[in-house]
Amino acid sequence: MTKENEIKKYVQFYSTTLGKRILAQETRFVDEKLRGRKKVLSIGCSPVLLEARLHLLHPDMNIIGLDNSKVMIKQASKEISIVYGAAQHLEFEDSSFDAVSYVTSLEFIQSVQKAIKEAYRVLQLKGLLLVLMINQNSRYFQEKYNNNNSYMRKNIKQKHTNINKIQKVISQYFIIKNEEYFLGINEQEIVDTDDYSNASLYVLEGKRL
Repeated sequence: MTKENEIKKYVQFYSTTLGKRILAQETRFVDEKLRGRKKVLSIGCSPVLLEARLHLLHPDMNIIGLDNSKVMIKQASKEISIVYGAAQHLEFEDSSFDAVSYVTSLEFIQSVQKAIKEAYRVLQLKGLLLVLMINQNSRYFQEKYNNNNSYMRKNIKQKHTNINKIQKVISQYFIIKNEEYFLGINEQEIVDTDDYSNASLYVLEGKRL
C-alpha cells in the first residue's frame, strides 16, 4: 500500500461510526483544555478534522495547523489555515501563540527534544502546551502496534512509545500542570475511563514559564 493510500485510509476511518465517536469525544476534551485561548498552533494537525470542529465552536479562536506531509495536507479541511513545515524547525516568531497542541502527533516526530524546545520558543509566557499521546500501556495500542500492517506500527517512532521519557523532555521546558488518561476504546465501543490500561490516550498539560 502506498503512502497516499495509507493516508486516505486513515482519513476515511473518521467517516466510520467508531471514527465519528472518537472525533466527537476528542473534540469535546480538547475544547475544554483550550477554552479561553486566542491563538493556537496545532502541530501534526492534518486532516484538521478536530481543528475544523473547534473553529465552528469558537470562530474567534485563531487556529493554525502545521504538518510535514503534503499528501496529508491535501486531505485537510479548507476551513483551517495550514502550513507545511517541521515541528523541529517552526517558522514562527518567538511568543506567537498562547497554546500549542499535539493531538496524537508528538509520538510520530523524529526528535521530540527539538520539537518541544521549539514549542517553548513560540509560546507566550504562561502559554499552554497540550499533548495527547497514544497510551502505550493500553490494550488499544497493543492491538494496533502488534499488527505489522497498521498505520501506527509503520509510522510511530518506536523509541517514543515510552511516556516517561517524553515526560522528562517536556519537564526541561515546562511546568507539568496535569497528567491524565482518557478515551477507552473497546473494539467498536467508546468507554468512559481514566484507567491507564484501558484509556487509549495519555494527556499532559504544561505551562510555559
